[in-house]
Amino acid sequence: MGRQMKQLGKISHISNRNRIIIKSNQTPGFGLPVYTEDNKKFGTVYDVFGPTKGQYISVKVFAKNSRNLEKLIGKDLYIPSSNKIEKRGRRKRKKN
Repeated sequence: MGRQMKQLGKISHISNRNRIIIKSNQTPGFGLPVYTEDNKKFGTVYDVFGPTKGQYISVKVFAKNSRNLEKLIGKDLYIPSSNKIEKRGRRKRKKN
């Protein structure tokens, strides 16, 4: 059974810290998993920066995927489209 995915954007370039930089029109949550076209886990959303109408997303790549990153420039990356995704980070306090 395939997982529902939505396109995050195309790989623009590789940063000097070996992070993938993607130009995107949407803002994903920090810590979300990022997948390749063939549905393999590639990394996680590390940072979002730039203008709000065309922001850039920094993806921290898993160590096993960190070889030959230059070959991936121009490829699409995806995030899960489900709203029931566990995000990393601090939990919000519940209001009573």
